[in-house]
Amino acid sequence: MNAAKEAQAARARILETAIDLFSNQGYRATGINEVITRSGVAKATFYNHFPTKADLCLAYLQSRNTTELNSIRDFIAKKRTPWSRFLGVIESLESWLKHHNLRGCAFLNMVAEEPDAKSPLRKEGKKHYEGMRALIRELAVELIESDPPHYGKLDADAITDEYMVIIGGSIALSEVYHDTWPMRQGMDMVARLVD
Repeated sequence: MNAAKEAQAARARILETAIDLFSNQGYRATGINEVITRSGVAKATFYNHFPTKADLCLAYLQSRNTTELNSIRDFIAKKRTPWSRFLGVIESLESWLKHHNLRGCAFLNMVAEEPDAKSPLRKEGKKHYEGMRALIRELAVELIESDPPHYGKLDADAITDEYMVIIGGSIALSEVYHDTWPMRQGMDMVARLVD
């Protein structure tokens, strides 16, 4: 293996280890030495890729942002109607929560651990939710335009805001109760937004 491929493989191992540790025990509880030991890289290799723990966490959040939004898009792409695509955003989150052992949202968890509102980590969390907001608004507009007599009086921006609050609350309460009933309740609430 050449040096560039070895460096790329080491970076991938570090990031994979960080994803596991940050997801399961949190950002503040995870130390750099633990990441280095578990990933099996030299300290110099770690710092070559990630000069600080915050740099590592930012890469982790960026990876999660891309993966999670793509996962939601893939889920709704299989839906056949504007209504089912609109509801599909929150529907996709129940299996996602189960897959992540009901540990909640990496971005909400990070905001709770990072008090500085100007932190790049918090900005990445906002970026994630702004991406989700844009997707939900797009789906709300599609739904409204699909049946103007039924949905024409709805306000896409207001629906999007309410949908976002329902998602955030459903994710947080699913973590608190370590159960998916809040997410199922959230699905019912989203359905009532436009019914």
